[in-house]
Amino acid sequence: MMRILCANVGSTSFKYQIIDVAAASPHTLVKGVVERIGNPPSLFTHVVPDKPIVDGEIDAPNHSTAIVHTIDLITHPEKGVLRSLDDLAGVGFKTILAKGIWRSAMITDDVIEALEAYIPLAPLHNPAYIASIRAFQDLLPTTPLVAVFETWFHQTIPDYAYEFGVPRTWVKKYKIRRYGFHGASHRYISERVPQLLGVSPEGLRIISCHLGGSSSLCAIRDGQSIDTTMGASTQYGMIQSTRSGDLDAFAVLYVMDQAGWSSDEIRRQLIEESGMLGISGVSGDLRDVEAAAKAGNDNARLGMETYFYSIKKYIGAYIAALGGVDVIAFAGGIGEKSATARAAICDGLEWCGIRLASEKNENHTGEGEISTADSRVKILVVPTNEEIIVAREAANVIRKEHIS
Repeated sequence: MMRILCANVGSTSFKYQIIDVAAASPHTLVKGVVERIGNPPSLFTHVVPDKPIVDGEIDAPNHSTAIVHTIDLITHPEKGVLRSLDDLAGVGFKTILAKGIWRSAMITDDVIEALEAYIPLAPLHNPAYIASIRAFQDLLPTTPLVAVFETWFHQTIPDYAYEFGVPRTWVKKYKIRRYGFHGASHRYISERVPQLLGVSPEGLRIISCHLGGSSSLCAIRDGQSIDTTMGASTQYGMIQSTRSGDLDAFAVLYVMDQAGWSSDEIRRQLIEESGMLGISGVSGDLRDVEAAAKAGNDNARLGMETYFYSIKKYIGAYIAALGGVDVIAFAGGIGEKSATARAAICDGLEWCGIRLASEKNENHTGEGEISTADSRVKILVVPTNEEIIVAREAANVIRKEHIS
């Protein structure tokens, strides 16, 4: 057995799974979430197969409190799955971005310092991950902790695709370039799609669409990332739930100068008050925006259509980058559940062989194909599994550390 606890940390949430990666078929022993951290009452759900679901409310003012609560549930004699924390082989963190570190790594003081250095680029994610890592260091002082960085899958992007048109001093001193994120999700898509189609990844051209509150696309060829929409931060690319996405840098500087706003204030607005929320004035949740649009709110219509258009535009760009496309794969909360989003994104792409089967799309649940029989491009819905990627990679890092 090799049981890895996967920690997926949000700014106000803590999601976890324990996966036995050494089993003949890797499987999840437990999964759960604590939400509304720092905004009590915090809600939690704890799910163990073949046991009653445990849920309720706790007071979790910070991530450390949420993690202690989680560990208590995991080791509970009736509700848990482990006799003690010694049964864990390690903890894998789905970390976002650290200065100078691309690949997965055992967590050391140097790794934490690298995470701290890029807090300005990942202000929602890195502080929460640092707090969670320190909490686990206190609770599990002898257990290996591994950072599985979202940038890891995108290290195969060629230099001309990751460069920005900035002075070389920016690159050398501050490491400014396209990094790309949602790496665990896009990597899972790169592996799962060939399995579903019964083909080799060699020569297969996939556009992976991870669409949710945070969204990004990835152009995948031969199982490797060759381009992705997010940049030096998760802010770049198509518009998102509350993030602006692509934006003229001079527009930002102009508004800052005119309004007298600090960089912290403009950063907050671009992260918290922009995207679909900023355009619609209603919500950053597509379901709310769609309902408002149907009720006649034109700003909601505009927010929704701008989101769909930005995705479609990147699909066109990636068809060019890949020299064609064989598969469009939808993942993430919106990609998996919104028939409206999938239909709007695919509409008008028939010219390049992308033909969506309307009835299949409307009635689809789970994993499967939603393209027409005569579509040259397969359109798939693939519920992503970031945790299995994180668990497997964390296990690999731990094994290598023990060998060395």
